[in-house]
Amino acid sequence: MLLETNRLLLKSYDHTLAEQVFHVVQQQAIAHTLMHLPHPYPRNFVERWITYVKESYEQGTAYELAIFLKETEQYIGNCGLVSVTKAHKKAEIGYFIDVHHWGKGYATEACQEVLAFGFTTLHLNRISGRCMTRNPASRNVLEKIGMTFEGRHRQEFMKNNLYEDIDYLAILANDYFTKR
Repeated sequence: MLLETNRLLLKSYDHTLAEQVFHVVQQQAIAHTLMHLPHPYPRNFVERWITYVKESYEQGTAYELAIFLKETEQYIGNCGLVSVTKAHKKAEIGYFIDVHHWGKGYATEACQEVLAFGFTTLHLNRISGRCMTRNPASRNVLEKIGMTFEGRHRQEFMKNNLYEDIDYLAILANDYFTKR
């Protein structure tokens, strides 16, 4: 699978990307912003994660894509739809970007393309996103792609022995197509 934006290529994962993925996911700042990413990130987890991503894609339960800079073909992160539920036509968007590329709009650009894929190709009705409340940059990405804040779940998740509040946002197909 391949999606393309002005500056990015979003491609299906394969095991040849393992070292590049490890270089990004081992960054402490990334682990600090993601609910399920441990730090330090064990190298052997990368191969298993790529296998899981490929199997999920084949089953149609997730569509996670590797993000590359179009100009240099450098791997800079991940963006995709997870928890795809075809019976209810819904999914959750998720993403991370190499810390060396934060603040350049890449997450927003990738998420916009994945959102379009979800609504126009998969014909989803609802795409949600969530982030730790203490991560306003991630919430900003979700709002930039048109998602509406739906609520905050207080102390919903524990990360590094601390309870985290989680913000929930979403966009419906009707809202997406109306705003285009």
